[in-house]
Amino acid sequence: MSEHCTIRMETNGPYVVTGPATILDADGREHQVPDGHTVKLCRCGHSANKPFCDSTHRRVDFVSRPSFEPE
Repeated sequence: MSEHCTIRMETNGPYVVTGPATILDADGREHQVPDGHTVKLCRCGHSANKPFCDSTHRRVDFVSRPSFEPE
């Protein structure tokens, strides 16, 4: 059993979250990601199934930043 989640950014695509994790959507609803399970979160802003990715990023030609820059 893992004690933390992993979040990976796909190039020009979603965040890939591997649980265990709890995701809170914009309405405050909790979505549980069980240990070892994976979900993809929208990063392009166009998914019809937010906060989850529905692959719309491919249709809208979403381009991600090339690297992570901490604030």
